[in-house]
Amino acid sequence: MPLVRFLLLAAALLLPVLASGTQAHAQQIVVLVNGDPITSYDVSQRQLLHNMIERKPVSAKDALEELIDERLKIQQAARLKLDVDQKDVDRMFASVAERSGRTPEQLSSGFKQQGLDDRTFKQKLLADYVWGQYVRARSGTVNIRDADVIAALQKRGETQMVATEYTLMPIVFVVPRNASTHQARLAEANALRARFTDCDGGAQMVKSMKEVVVRPKVTRLSSEIPAQLKQILDKTEIGRLTPPEVAQAGVETFAMCGKREVRGESSQKREIKDELTSSQFTAESKKFLAELRKQSLIQYRR
Repeated sequence: MPLVRFLLLAAALLLPVLASGTQAHAQQIVVLVNGDPITSYDVSQRQLLHNMIERKPVSAKDALEELIDERLKIQQAARLKLDVDQKDVDRMFASVAERSGRTPEQLSSGFKQQGLDDRTFKQKLLADYVWGQYVRARSGTVNIRDADVIAALQKRGETQMVATEYTLMPIVFVVPRNASTHQARLAEANALRARFTDCDGGAQMVKSMKEVVVRPKVTRLSSEIPAQLKQILDKTEIGRLTPPEVAQAGVETFAMCGKREVRGESSQKREIKDELTSSQFTAESKKFLAELRKQSLIQYRR
């Protein structure tokens, strides 16, 4: 479903029918954003969302301003024809549910039990997604200079910058697409791991195995990889294999063929770059939102 049609549907669903005088009062329009109404019900739902997701209260005023920004984001995406299929929103919702150890149905049920309509959360996911596309399109490629990273590291008091360079040899136990043999291949990889003691001899042994590929060696810096992977590589002795994992091509493991210290790098470099990138994105986002607010007609109802 194209974005514009989805927005119309979402708006229809998010504005409950005013069935009685009491209900109408509870859902009175508090602001119009370029003619798009935000009701007191929307505000109370956003406050409830903050309490449930972030575990902290937010004032009605702050919730309203957040909703105004959200409507502006969605309206701008509609003007620029940034298409989002409803299935994409459902997938984002399912991803949130999975990270919390629940199914989408269980997450929706949990929301409902506490008085929250899951469409409130889905509209927020939609707004954040399309706005991220818009900001990245306008900002272009984010370029974080090494000088900025070094300055940030020095602010943390880190002056001795040392990282580890790993020399890795990828080994793939191939699993054909749509096959269900991952468990068997995992068992093979673990059996190899017990026998693998050096890269050269191990590579020759692997080449004699059926449907197992030895790829060229690669080097990776600890400053460029996620912390969880760094922990695994640090624990893997030279000449041994990392624990096998299911990958796109099948089951993958890495032979640790070398480790050495590299000066001028830091294990926190990736973390700092991510922080600086996020900070730059936030600054651009605020600037673009401020521009939209100036160009928009926002009518508060008192």
